[in-house]
Order: sequence, then C-alpha cells, then structure tokens
Amino acid sequence: MSRSDAHQPWQGSARIFAAELLILPTGLVTAGYLTRHLGPDGYGLLTLGVSAMTWLQWTAISMLARASNRAIAAVGDWRPVAAEVVHLHLVVGAVIGLVVLIAAPWLSVALGQPSLTTTLRWLALELPLLVVAQGYRGALVASGDHNWVSVITAARWLVRMVAVIGMVALGWSVNGAVGGMLLASAVALALFRLRIGALHRATREERRTMRAGLLVLAAPLALAGIGARLFERADLFLLAALGGSTASLGHYGAAQNLTIVLSLLAGAVSPVVQATVTRLRRQGQHDELRRLQRDVLRMPYLVLPFTALAAGAASDIMHVVYGESFLGAATPFALLMLGSTALVAVSLSTVLLVTVDRAWVVVGLTGPMLVALLVLTLVLVPRFGAAGPAMASLVVSIVAAGVGQFLIGRYEAVCVPLRTTIVGVGLAMLAFAAGSAWPTVTAVGTVAKLFSICIVLVSALLLLREIPTHLLPFVAAPADPAKSPPSTS
Repeated sequence: MSRSDAHQPWQGSARIFAAELLILPTGLVTAGYLTRHLGPDGYGLLTLGVSAMTWLQWTAISMLARASNRAIAAVGDWRPVAAEVVHLHLVVGAVIGLVVLIAAPWLSVALGQPSLTTTLRWLALELPLLVVAQGYRGALVASGDHNWVSVITAARWLVRMVAVIGMVALGWSVNGAVGGMLLASAVALALFRLRIGALHRATREERRTMRAGLLVLAAPLALAGIGARLFERADLFLLAALGGSTASLGHYGAAQNLTIVLSLLAGAVSPVVQATVTRLRRQGQHDELRRLQRDVLRMPYLVLPFTALAAGAASDIMHVVYGESFLGAATPFALLMLGSTALVAVSLSTVLLVTVDRAWVVVGLTGPMLVALLVLTLVLVPRFGAAGPAMASLVVSIVAAGVGQFLIGRYEAVCVPLRTTIVGVGLAMLAFAAGSAWPTVTAVGTVAKLFSICIVLVSALLLLREIPTHLLPFVAAPADPAKSPPSTS
C-alpha cells in the first residue's frame, strides 16, 4: 500500500471536517442574527421544530449510511451499487417526508407547540432533498472522492447562511429561516448529482441481490441509527415534554447547537474510516489496519482537552455568541460539550464494530442509552431544571463510551494506550480550569483566550508525542495522482 493510501482516511477526513467546520462561522452568524430578530421565544420554536426534523432527517440517513458505505467500499465497480444506494435513499426520504406532511398537526401537539404545524410541513419538504443528497455524498466518500465532498459541503453552509438571513430579513420570520434551509439542501443535491453523474442501475436480478445484502446489514444498523439520533435530541424533547418554557427551550437549543462541531467531527471521520478499514481488511493489510484502529480509538482523548476548555469558558462563549439574554445556556452547554466528546468515542467504536460484522452488538450498545437517558432525565429535571437533561446525557455518554471501547478490545484486541488516557484527561482538567479562571468581557478577549490556550494544548500534545506526528505531513497532502475521480459521464 502506498504512503498516500495509508494516510487517505486522515486526508479525506481533514478536508471534509474543514468544510463542515464552516457551520461554525456561518452558523454563529445565522444564530446570532436569528436570536436577536426572533427572540428567545421565536428562536425556541424554531429550534424545537428544526431539532425534530433534523432527527428525522438524520435517522433516515443513518438507516442506510453505514451499510451503504460498506457495500460501496467492498467492491471494485461501485457505481451500480451506488445507484441502488441512492434509489433506497430516495424511497426512504420520500416516505418519511410524506408521513410528516400528513402528521404535522399531531406532531406539533405532541411537542407542546401547536403553532409549529406550518413550520414542520415546510421542513418536511426539505427531508427527501437532504436524504438523497446524503446518498450521493456517501457514494463519493466511499469511492474516495473526498475533495468534491468538501467543496459541496462548504457551498451548502455558505448558501444556507445567506438564504436564511436573507429570507428572515425580508420579514418571513421563522418560516423564512426554514425556506433558506430548504434552498441550501436543494443546491447541495444539485451539485452532488452534477459531480457524480448518471448512475446506471444494474439488471433486475443484480439489483435484487444488492438490495438483499444492503437490507440484511441495514436492518440492525437502522435500529442503532434511530436510537443514536434520538439520543442526540431526546434531551431537548424531554425538556419540552416535562413542561420547559419556550425560553428555556431556546437556551437549551442554543447550547445544543454549539456542540454540533463534535457531531461534525464524528460525521467526517466515521464514513472515511469505515470505508478504509473495509478496504484494508479485504486487501489483507493487517498492520495498517491495526494502526488505523488504534489511532481512531485515541482520537476522543485528544479532542477532550479542547472541549473541556470550551466547557470552562461556557459563560464567555454564550455571552459573545448569543448575547446577555442567553447566559442561562452556559451550564447546559458545558455539560453537553463534555458529553458530546464521549459520543464521538461511541460513534467511532460502533463504526469499528460494523466493520467486523457486529451490527447487532451495536444495537445492544446504543439501545439501552436511550432508556437510561429517559430515566435519568426524569430524575434530574425536577431538581436541576434545564441542566438536568444535559447532566443525564453526559453520564450516559461516558458509560457508553467505556462499554464501546471495551467491546472493541474484546472483538479486535485493540485498545487505547493508558498513557493517552492519562494525558487526555489531565490536560482536559487543566484546560477547564484555565477557561473558567480567565475571565473576559469582550469578544476579542474571549477569542484571544481560547486561541492562546488552544496553542498551549496543541504544543503540549506534540511535546508529549500524543498527536500522531506521522500523519501531519499528509493531512494537507495532495491526492495520489494515480487515483482518478469518479466519472461524471
């Protein structure tokens, strides 16, 4: 295997993650504009509706994503398989979108906000567009065309920011924001379709065989995906169901939105790693496979110091991003940031379990998480209010992360080095203390504080040789010229 091939997952993941990170500046600008123009109540309603639909969108995608990724990566001629993958995404997206269109009045009542009906129906129109776009995106990721995935991803976030702000500025309020989201998804779908070109489907008999293979693997992963996606938003839904005010929902949603960077990290790394691990196993590259698995399991511990820094500086971040009226989101944000780091570990562990045909083990790991979250939230909300769901999410995520890494050790005999665990946790404690003990009152001061402490953390990880320096020259390396992009014909 060439040096470029050996480091392809990190090159691809870095490019896709860099593009996904555009959601931070564009999302912060958008959120700052919306919170000031819609207020806590309006923003709370928008957040609740978008959270419900985002869960449905990503649940639909998760039902097929990992099975599709593995199926495409496991074959040489991937285009017929990709055609079947896109077709299944279209069917699933259209069915769920139609159900939401019909059930919107009942869903809005269940969420405790009957006025959400129209907004949910507009969001339902976006659902099939986004699901099909993700089908195309998954095909490009699995086939190795990471550069164009990153370009189209970046374009979507930029269009989304401009369209949402523009439509709200025209006076269309919450539904204008939804219209901007819909436009951005339509643009992304068009660009993915243009890049990948026509996907000619195989013969009927071949399609039946492909579909059977996909569904056998997708069935348990669909259950796991539904549970994992519901877990990510169930805390907000439970807070609403337990009588949380629209203002508290707005605060919690604002805090939750800022943790998306970790979901983006998992979303950028997981499919690329899964495709690469599948190819390495098929090609018998066992040394490279072990090395990759070990680096994947170490990643959450290297991320932990930076999320702990954000947790420590939660009040400053809330003040800068959302303004004085959203300081109540600081505590949920700090807890959710730490919990999201543990969820990254869960996501990466489940990806590695899928590659060794342990799909039902993944179900056994993710299923109990939702039950535990429900029980703990019911116990903690009466005592801690809006911080209760975040506390419950943190506890459950940490336990699940530990179980996930135990399972990888059992099935693959790969584990995180003790030294990495000690360094990651130790630096996290120092970063949290520094973030909370260094008060700032201006946006420039907050940015300067976070940037300087991040530089110290990166330097420490490099000096302690915890960042895998063998990868650094390759993160920004050009793609192997021997690898041609997928044909657009």
